[in-house]
Amino acid sequence: MIPTPTPQTSGPRRRLGGTPPPVEAETATFVTFDLGAQTFAVDVANVREILDAQSISPLPNAPSELIGMIDIRGEGIPVMDLSLPLGLARLGGDQAEARLIVLDFASEALPTVAIAADRVRSVIDIAPKVIDPVPQVPGTWAAGAMTGVTRLDGALVYLIDLRAALSLQPRDLSGLKGPFDFD
Repeated sequence: MIPTPTPQTSGPRRRLGGTPPPVEAETATFVTFDLGAQTFAVDVANVREILDAQSISPLPNAPSELIGMIDIRGEGIPVMDLSLPLGLARLGGDQAEARLIVLDFASEALPTVAIAADRVRSVIDIAPKVIDPVPQVPGTWAAGAMTGVTRLDGALVYLIDLRAALSLQPRDLSGLKGPFDFD
């Protein structure tokens, strides 16, 4: 009788000698996506869901980075073009790969927003030791929302802080006057 191979589980693969490969103790999980020719990574903790591209209703008098609104299960969500605040040109590539990444900052009392991505790549774990600091360059270049740089499949991936990229701040409306307060 020939023994049948035991199916391998989804656990770590065994090396010769029977020891599991070393596991990086401290990693962070990121969603990677493309805007034009650039690949970015954002903390998965802020990602509520990823949707196929859909019809976006424009908003009158909206700033250029605010594309419009979408309806998700009865909730109106603003859609932002992250390429504009980051100073990038969008390629307007294959619409079949375009996605909307819905971000939820509920723990910080920030609004739920979606960002338009040309392509969502994957969800990956990144160890801090493979993240390079933001490059220092002469002149007045401001790194803005960029928090680090790493590599994925031989290409540079820019880690960004979405709060800074979208200029989101917790809102304190307690002292602000409304549009019909005249005193």
